[in-house]
Amino acid sequence: MNERVKVLRGMEPKNAGRASYQAILEAAAGLFGQIPAMDITLRDILSIAGVSNQTLYNYFPNGRDDIAIMLYDRFQRTMVEDFNNHISMIKWNDLPNELAFINKLSICLARAVFGFLKNTLPIQSSLFTYLKDHHLLSIATHSEELEEALAQVIIQQMGHRFSQAEMPRVTCLSVRLVREIANNALENNAFEIDKLESNARKVVRATLKTGLKEPEGPSGDHRMYVQ
Repeated sequence: MNERVKVLRGMEPKNAGRASYQAILEAAAGLFGQIPAMDITLRDILSIAGVSNQTLYNYFPNGRDDIAIMLYDRFQRTMVEDFNNHISMIKWNDLPNELAFINKLSICLARAVFGFLKNTLPIQSSLFTYLKDHHLLSIATHSEELEEALAQVIIQQMGHRFSQAEMPRVTCLSVRLVREIANNALENNAFEIDKLESNARKVVRATLKTGLKEPEGPSGDHRMYVQ
């Protein structure tokens, strides 16, 4: 996670000032969902949020850019919450084998990313464009928390069948691949979200399989020799 995101998270008020903070983000989200990103001004956000200029800069020192970054951060945190909610509803003991487990895991990951995307597509698409045009997308994008949530489920439910050495690579690739596929919906409205989600499930399923340990063969040397 970029240091700027960490700093901005630390500036989020826990008690006093939280209502104003929320009002700013909600006002910005509404605007991003209704008008082109380039047309959104701080004056618009302040007017809708009903806060002072100084209050806004207390939480978002760089104004509109920081607001956009934290909105994107909020969406990413929601994906982690949704993933954990999907995981909590699975009856893991009813799954017959590790391939069934991997299939469920790939579905949960794709649903977490695409389910939230479907509900907020106009806002996220506008926000994505803004961040990209202002060279902030690499700063705002982070996957570590979702990768960690994925790794935790794998360790808890099938750690004995999964290679610990492969875990960082597999979880990183799985999350970043599904998010990269999702970005196509943000950049190109000709791509159907449901089909992209199906693509993501298949790619993640194949990637997760590469983390499984090779089955152990019989002990000893059982080669046949022809004399």
